[in-house]
Amino acid sequence: MTTVAVPDTASPKRWRTFLRARFTREGAVGLYLTAGFFACCVLAILFAGLADHVFDLHGTTPLDQSVTAAIEQFHGQAHDRAARAITVLGGHLFLLPATLVVVGFLFYRGHRVSAVLFAGVVLGGWLLETVLKIAYHRARPSLWPAHVTEKTYSFPSGHATMATLFYGGLAAVVLHLSRRPVVRGVTLALATAVILLVAYTRVYLGAHWTTDVVAGILIGLFWVTVCATGTEFLARRKNRNSKGS
Repeated sequence: MTTVAVPDTASPKRWRTFLRARFTREGAVGLYLTAGFFACCVLAILFAGLADHVFDLHGTTPLDQSVTAAIEQFHGQAHDRAARAITVLGGHLFLLPATLVVVGFLFYRGHRVSAVLFAGVVLGGWLLETVLKIAYHRARPSLWPAHVTEKTYSFPSGHATMATLFYGGLAAVVLHLSRRPVVRGVTLALATAVILLVAYTRVYLGAHWTTDVVAGILIGLFWVTVCATGTEFLARRKNRNSKGS
């Protein structure tokens, strides 16, 4: 009777060899693509779970009601003015022209790949957010009169999505162009702060439920990750091929 040798794929030595290969110049391309794919899957699952939870409860969750009711006590003229000023940073009227400026600047400096990445992040994410709004058609909050007038649907928040796309896209461009840890860290911190502030103002002004802005951030992060992963993958693969030729 003939026996067939089965490779020991689970041996520690084989795993160490595999992991070391992922961190070589050749293996890093595949590792980056795998990490990006995994992150996109996690974000998509979180968004789907949040959407199911919201609409299983007929559009309004206890969390939404309690947060919106609690925020009303912080209303005041000074806070209202600050919220209106900050929320502009996530509006289409500001971000679409700002996107053209950023794309033009990147082209002017010769960063064509980054320019395409940034344009794809903002415009593609905006289209995705618009489709989702129509698909879910969730009503706006009505616990108290909103401080801003909006005519579109509520889920996901357009301002939270656009802020994540724009400032997250800027952070992705910086991460693509710079390898300096300080620059990367400061960029990520500033982008995160602006995104969270814009998201908060949407609930403060009565334009959105809390789950609306969380969904918007998830959608924005998903699309930024898709575009950034694709760009880095192509750039690293191009560099690898050029060095190998």
